[in-house]
Amino acid sequence: MSRLISSAILLSALCRIAAAAAAADDYAYAWPIQAQGSGSAWQVELTPEVYAAVTTADLRDVAIVNAAGEAVPAAAFRAPGAKVTTHEELLSLPTFVLPRAPASTAGSTSGDALRLQIERGADGKLRRIDADLGAAAAAGADARHDLLLDASGVHAPFAAVRLDWAEGAPDVSAQFGVDASDDLQTWRVLATRATVLRLTQSGNRLDRHDIALNNASAAYLRLRRVDAGPELPGLSARLRTVTSSIAGPSRQWLDATPTGPDKHRVDPSFGRADGSQIVAWSYQLPAPLAIDTVRLELADDNSLARVVVLSRRRPGDDDPAAWMQRASLVAFRLRQDDGVIGNDELPAATAGRSRDWRIESATPLEHAPKLSLGYQPDRFVFLAQGDAPYRLVAGSAAARRGDYPVDAALASLRAGHGGDWQPPLAALGARATLKGDSARVAVVVEKPRDWKSWLLWVVLVGAAALIGGMALSLLKAGRGEKGDGRGES
Repeated sequence: MSRLISSAILLSALCRIAAAAAAADDYAYAWPIQAQGSGSAWQVELTPEVYAAVTTADLRDVAIVNAAGEAVPAAAFRAPGAKVTTHEELLSLPTFVLPRAPASTAGSTSGDALRLQIERGADGKLRRIDADLGAAAAAGADARHDLLLDASGVHAPFAAVRLDWAEGAPDVSAQFGVDASDDLQTWRVLATRATVLRLTQSGNRLDRHDIALNNASAAYLRLRRVDAGPELPGLSARLRTVTSSIAGPSRQWLDATPTGPDKHRVDPSFGRADGSQIVAWSYQLPAPLAIDTVRLELADDNSLARVVVLSRRRPGDDDPAAWMQRASLVAFRLRQDDGVIGNDELPAATAGRSRDWRIESATPLEHAPKLSLGYQPDRFVFLAQGDAPYRLVAGSAAARRGDYPVDAALASLRAGHGGDWQPPLAALGARATLKGDSARVAVVVEKPRDWKSWLLWVVLVGAAALIGGMALSLLKAGRGEKGDGRGES
């Protein structure tokens, strides 16, 4: 094993090209790498503080150095096959209608209020259910019904249950509880009071049909109506499952800082503003980040607005064309009983890393919405070459990380550790200043004037002119002599 690890490190060391990263002092800042134990390779995750220091879109001014300040083999890291693929399914499950128990027992997990006679098929799935509330419970039973879903054949995690009802129904707002069981006797609560709705206001239509189940798993699901509203006509339920091929870095969330209102728009979606009302709010992140998910919360209760979320890649660019639309949605904030209902997170259109953000609305927004932005941080992998401690350095207008065959070294390590082995994750410590922000500014060095070269050129030009003058004089003299000789003959 030790021979294999040594050969992997030697491979990377021998293949390192001469254009390696510059010395640590050529960078703006450094972060100590806190690794537990000993190893031959590690990975580190970039923080917003690191992103704020870099000057290149491809992160080439990020490097890892050892105790001597020498660059070690490092490269951007993605685990083999880590291109995350997501598979989503919306499943129609066997559904059974259950009489609804009285309010005092509807949430019971004991199973005493509802007695079930069950018939299963040879495959274990439910064929028939007869429900009996008992004489006392039946006297106070609700005329509405609960739904029982047979999920015994589903092996993927439960992302959500989707409720649908008749399209012609008027505006709807209803609350449901969701319970789970593996034996139809003992139940656990997955959702206490989840809201589904369909609202129309000022030509905007708002639909919310999913109840999040947070990757739960169970053989059976029971949906209970927990508010006192009218029955939803044609109510049906389906199960949404979402699976990913591999888990990448966990998504990080940051709250963007509001920087002020604006009475003008840069996005053409809603036309021009008249400049009399606030129709946009500006925001800023602590660093330019590759945002992939957006979460927006309106500030005022019982409000509804059609909005777009925008970002720009180049800070300080006043050209409206510099702004790119990242998301469009009907934002809402509804207060119901003691809770508040708002928008779920939604994916953002792909773009480069951005620090500046805007929210623009079709109707005036008196107060700034809360804008939360999600991203998956980049990771770097490095080989433990030279003495610890190791540091991550970033931010340079001149220094660039060298190209190292780190993948070849990791492949050799996996041959000994197993195909699923990954370098352990180390943490970054507190930032230290090296050259500071001055390292991030390109220095234009004026080339000193070479007076010797200029003098040489003057001499050469003068000599050429002198020689040319002498040649011209000789040529004229020769022509004069020939003319005199013709006259004498």
